[in-house]
Amino acid sequence: MNLTQDLSTLIDQLEPIARPGGEGRVLMVMGASRGAGASTVARELARLAARRSHRGVWLYDLDFAGNTQAEAARVQGPVFDARFGRDPFWRIEPGDAPARIVARESVAPNLFVTQMQARRDTVKQVILGPAPEYWKAVRRSIDLAIIDAPGNSRAPLSLVGDLDGVILVADARLSRTDGIMARRQAIEARGGVVAGIIVNRADGQARSAA
Repeated sequence: MNLTQDLSTLIDQLEPIARPGGEGRVLMVMGASRGAGASTVARELARLAARRSHRGVWLYDLDFAGNTQAEAARVQGPVFDARFGRDPFWRIEPGDAPARIVARESVAPNLFVTQMQARRDTVKQVILGPAPEYWKAVRRSIDLAIIDAPGNSRAPLSLVGDLDGVILVADARLSRTDGIMARRQAIEARGGVVAGIIVNRADGQARSAA
């Protein structure tokens, strides 16, 4: 079983991607440890979902400095405001920094990837926080949002209570499960729900458990 096949099965379980009434879903993909491959899983999941989407899939890259997902997805074309007309889940410091978070369409149709636009050395940090009204607006506008959360940061935990679920990505090379359990407990302590665990194998294969 390879990664694409396994994630296709996961997408099948999400069909229809948008729920009755046109309300989309918001999922976070988070590594249970550093280097577990969460970014690869998030990108592939978003790409496969975009094939079946009508209103679009947004991949939120929380690596604001690197914009690695935007680079990998080869974004192009017009720039879209990522705020959806609401107070967003991020705050840029300092507040007067000439920076913004936008989305551009990938070469893959219906897939939009966020990136930060900023002048070099003007942004000191991006602070994340709850924004339930923002995510309500996202659900009304698109079919699916996938949030790529770095496994080495606790900052994304502030978002989990507003989301439909968190998918943990575990490194199969690590025999201990302490990290998975600790991350699950941290998510649930913030009001989040662990929707499943994907075991990412060293040979590039994956296995998911709902």
